[in-house]
Amino acid sequence: MVSNKKERQAEIKKIITQQKVQKQDELVQILNERGWNVTQATVSRDIASMQLVKVPLARGGFAYDIMHGADYLVQVRAILNEDQTKIKAQNNMVLIQVRPGTGPVLKISLETMDLPEVFGVLGDDSTVLVIVKEGYTGKQLLYQLLQLS
Repeated sequence: MVSNKKERQAEIKKIITQQKVQKQDELVQILNERGWNVTQATVSRDIASMQLVKVPLARGGFAYDIMHGADYLVQVRAILNEDQTKIKAQNNMVLIQVRPGTGPVLKISLETMDLPEVFGVLGDDSTVLVIVKEGYTGKQLLYQLLQLS
């Protein structure tokens, strides 16, 4: 039985780069088959700690992935260009409604891009709310986001 957190997370990284894992319980099963004695709760904490995101698959559905610096801009562009995406600005906020499942990817991407206008980002499965810093407006950020796409 292997139990070191660092080694387990390295194994998780290896697994998700080798195959498309769509659910936590799939990852638990794969790890247990490889000799790790893990629970869904442990894997859930690892996913959060590693900041793994679910990215859309070409054939539909989502799979866990590791985001890298340049990937964030690519993901933001892809999500903003989807037909289902709706963007509205009001006062110091920008509301972005996206296809279910892409909200977390957009949220993490916007946070990581560290845009100077952004005070904070809140999000769920299909909605992201960007709060703009004092001195900026939601419309200014909206314009900047549209320039990215």
